[in-house]
Amino acid sequence: MRFVRTLTLRNYSKRTIKSYVDWVYDLARYHMKAPCSLSRDEQQAYLYHLVIERGLKPSTCNVAINALRLYYQLVEGVPRDQLGLMLPRPRTGWRLPEVLAAEEVERLITHARQLHHRSFLMTVYGTGLRLSEAANLRGRDIDSDRMQVRVVAGKGNKDRYTVLSPVLLTELREHWRRRRCTDWLFPNRRGDGPMCPAVGQYAYKTAAKAAKITKQGGIHLLRHSFATHLLEGGMNLAVIQRLLGHADLHTTARYLHVSSRGMKEWKSPLDLIEPKIPPGMEGAPE
Repeated sequence: MRFVRTLTLRNYSKRTIKSYVDWVYDLARYHMKAPCSLSRDEQQAYLYHLVIERGLKPSTCNVAINALRLYYQLVEGVPRDQLGLMLPRPRTGWRLPEVLAAEEVERLITHARQLHHRSFLMTVYGTGLRLSEAANLRGRDIDSDRMQVRVVAGKGNKDRYTVLSPVLLTELREHWRRRRCTDWLFPNRRGDGPMCPAVGQYAYKTAAKAAKITKQGGIHLLRHSFATHLLEGGMNLAVIQRLLGHADLHTTARYLHVSSRGMKEWKSPLDLIEPKIPPGMEGAPE
């Protein structure tokens, strides 16, 4: 397929290619017609279907729109300045991520159902990795000399480094010995490949339930907590951006709205005045 070939040559990750191709296929299946033959009304009817009939979140719809815009630009030759009119984006609000308190993270890890679940949860929180990035770690990605973790082909097919805590290093060495790992840090049951990300999500859900953590969201909350706790600890926002692998600093900046750093010193302007009760109103019934 030409779209797959073009995305591959542009160095998109396999996961992104599959996602984008699936959205183009979904568009064709919805209308039972080739995407190249659809009118603008039909293209927008599909977007209406995603937003209204299927009730997908704006973030999910934007992934679909990214895929379709790229298809029409690269394969059908539609000029970029026409894509916005052809496939408009839904308006989205600014949604802040939920974050676990440090005490909640400690409780979560303590209530992990199995020891390798504990090691995995500590890895995600201690490094700020995405679920798939943590699941695909290999032993050689742990650089104990420089106290860094190498992320190979993360989101956007980009490599980066993140921090390695001495506490996590000790935990991973014990995990490696206990599980008799040879290559993958968190191998599947056969030992010939990485752990399925669903196992990591299960590890979080079972531990959160046991720890009585009710905040909404899955294991990605640990990544949000990693960033927020670093910010509250005084780390520079640009450094946090690099550790998380965000392409845009604006994405990282949302943690400024979540962080409670300095909040105790914040004051309402009401504290600056002393409004008095008018004469004759003291003790008057409401």
